[in-house]
Amino acid sequence: MTTRYASQAATRWIIKTVVLGLCIGLPVQARAEGTLEKIRRTNAVVIAYLNGTTPFAFLGEDKLVTGYAIELCRNIAEGLRKELKLPHMQVQFMEVDTVTRFMALDQGKADLECSTSTNNAERRKIAAFTVPHFFAAVRMLVKKDSGIRNWEDLRGKTVVVPRNTPMVKLLEQRSKVRSLDVRVVEVAYNEDAFDSVEKGKADAFVMEDVLLRRYLLSVPQPKNYLVVGEALSLEPYGIMMRKGDPTFKKFVDLQMVRIVRSGEIYRIYDRWFVQPISAKVPSMDMPMSFILRDTLRYPTDKVGDD
Repeated sequence: MTTRYASQAATRWIIKTVVLGLCIGLPVQARAEGTLEKIRRTNAVVIAYLNGTTPFAFLGEDKLVTGYAIELCRNIAEGLRKELKLPHMQVQFMEVDTVTRFMALDQGKADLECSTSTNNAERRKIAAFTVPHFFAAVRMLVKKDSGIRNWEDLRGKTVVVPRNTPMVKLLEQRSKVRSLDVRVVEVAYNEDAFDSVEKGKADAFVMEDVLLRRYLLSVPQPKNYLVVGEALSLEPYGIMMRKGDPTFKKFVDLQMVRIVRSGEIYRIYDRWFVQPISAKVPSMDMPMSFILRDTLRYPTDKVGDD
């Protein structure tokens, strides 16, 4: 059984709307000019981000947008500044949610989306991705005294997930195969999902393990919670761009390869996953995984479901 604040029908509508625009050419400015031309005209690059996805994208104590994915995108923007010879180019930020991130790109309101967007076959129908910058495993956060340790323990229980994410499909598949009869509830923000578990409205919060572990760094009683369950899938995170602009995508891909080949990505990764995030937030203590390190040896935007 599945209950949602935003149904899968809404997700399908978003995909159909964006794909239709790509096919027939909706009369929006994003269709009239390429992204590089837009950046030249406005003398600015706009970075969309999902706030609260620490350590990928969030507002720091100084109220500035920061994080691992943001630092990568700032590096790409610096490459744009040099290649386009725009010494006064501005870097602007646009906060989006799990729905509006796709629309912001398609409508030309944002040039890059930098946070925790999974590169999968469904997403590639409406957006383009560059080289993955992280691989996350889908697991679940539960209360320690819940008795839940793996997916079979969810039989007949309520699970909460952020809306318009791959977690819904993964859960429905696992529930159907194992006859778990899981009740899935979608919410707008990750914070709402954690709040549901904390207040007993849901039994588990299913999400990528890196984000679940991040929440445990900030809750008052982290020892009261566990991240459990075998990995449902590996989710490759990538910076998103508007689909249908191969010139801009090629530029971003080349910039990502530059960041990898120079070794800069390893320094940036270490800054956000090994060192303390801030004076108040401790280290994630997550050295770079073997799968990411191996992927970066031969950087490509191709992922396993191609």
